[in-house]
Amino acid sequence: MKSLLVDVGLYQSRVAYVEDNNLVDLFIQDKMDEKLQGNIYRGIVKNVLLGMEAAFVDIGIDKNAYLKLSKGHSIKTGQEVLVQVNKEAIGNKGPKITQEISIPGRYLVLMPTRDDIAISNKIKDKEEIQRIKSIIEEIDTKNMGVIIRTEATDKQKIDFENDLNEALKTWDEIQKYNKLGMGSKLLYKDLDLTLKVIRDIFTPDFEKIVVNNKQEYEKVVGVLTKIDKSFKNKVEYFDSGLDLFDYYKIKKDLKTALNRKVWLKNGAYIIIDKTEAMTVIDVNTGKFTGKLGLDETVFKTNLEACKEIARQIRLRNIAGIIIIDFIDMRKDSYKQQILKKLQINLNQDKTRSQVLGMTNLGLVEVVRKKSNNTLDKYFESECIYCSGQGHLKSKNKILSDIEKEIIRIKNHTNLENVLFKSSEYIFDIVKEDDFKHIKEISKYYNINIEFAKDKDLNPNDIITTY
Repeated sequence: MKSLLVDVGLYQSRVAYVEDNNLVDLFIQDKMDEKLQGNIYRGIVKNVLLGMEAAFVDIGIDKNAYLKLSKGHSIKTGQEVLVQVNKEAIGNKGPKITQEISIPGRYLVLMPTRDDIAISNKIKDKEEIQRIKSIIEEIDTKNMGVIIRTEATDKQKIDFENDLNEALKTWDEIQKYNKLGMGSKLLYKDLDLTLKVIRDIFTPDFEKIVVNNKQEYEKVVGVLTKIDKSFKNKVEYFDSGLDLFDYYKIKKDLKTALNRKVWLKNGAYIIIDKTEAMTVIDVNTGKFTGKLGLDETVFKTNLEACKEIARQIRLRNIAGIIIIDFIDMRKDSYKQQILKKLQINLNQDKTRSQVLGMTNLGLVEVVRKKSNNTLDKYFESECIYCSGQGHLKSKNKILSDIEKEIIRIKNHTNLENVLFKSSEYIFDIVKEDDFKHIKEISKYYNINIEFAKDKDLNPNDIITTY
């Protein structure tokens, strides 16, 4: 059973992809940290680095974007370029951009700068691939390239035509807008979080989409009705006054995804450590002793770990180099089965991962494409007391927690005034802009909120008094 849980707040929106009551993926959007990926801009080239075959481009944000150039390029400083963000800014680095524009639809992606047809490598059936190619060749793509998405399986000509027409209309609007004015300019903004997730992963076999915000609920209903009128029945409005994630019991999965140690169902566990250069995952038998011999016990533990490791990599959005230290196995056949099982589990993730093999020391090497921030970046900040050895709640998490508590009070009490006592760290965070965001929460839910500092509380602590 598959479902999407859409949790919309004033400061953070989250969409959870749940399968068989387990959290498979989590998509997050901080309202004060606007996402740029997918946006299309008219940019101004500020600097061309010939030795690096790269350029820095002003797209109208705080940091210049990084553009990798092809050999034999003719780009010059001061030139206007049409670009699209393909990777968010990370740390002190600006976003990465490309001149290869893509306009995604539900079943296909329009590539205005190309003229070929490509099909998702996740569509394996050769007859289906040929059927889709034949349909696309019958459709007028205006000499532009098209990438067929995995969701296109079994779709008919009318589905592709409708999708293509919407993309072509968007491209025409971008070109017209590009001709107006001068300087850097946003020409196209990608969909917001909820609609983007629905576009990218929703399929008819999803049982339901649960939304805790009325406006967002109506948007989702509107979009799904355009695809298929029957999909409207899959959307539910959650208005119980409870925390949506708490109600559907996925908070435990979210907490686990922020822990260093993750227990497996059989009593074994994995340890996940992140460094600057890579992520290291260690597999341990823990409480699992098995009922067979040592070789079989080790193999069963490693087999169980494959599934959970792939799940944690996807959920935490771990990227780059990943080293996995499975428990040592003596049989080569077992080693090959583990590598195969790991790749199969990783293939369920839309972000591409590749198992490179096993080293002489028995370490498995994996690489995963970098995209957005890792999960912990949305919920934790580096500790000012321990210089990164531990973690403190991020500003967005603090405000989100306060909002959730106010919602609970609003729905279950008649209180008009609430006093929060917090640590000095949290107090300073909410005070830094003269309690602006606390005032917004107070006004939105019509409850007077007071804040007080308690020096005896730990940095992450905040308590409610009435």
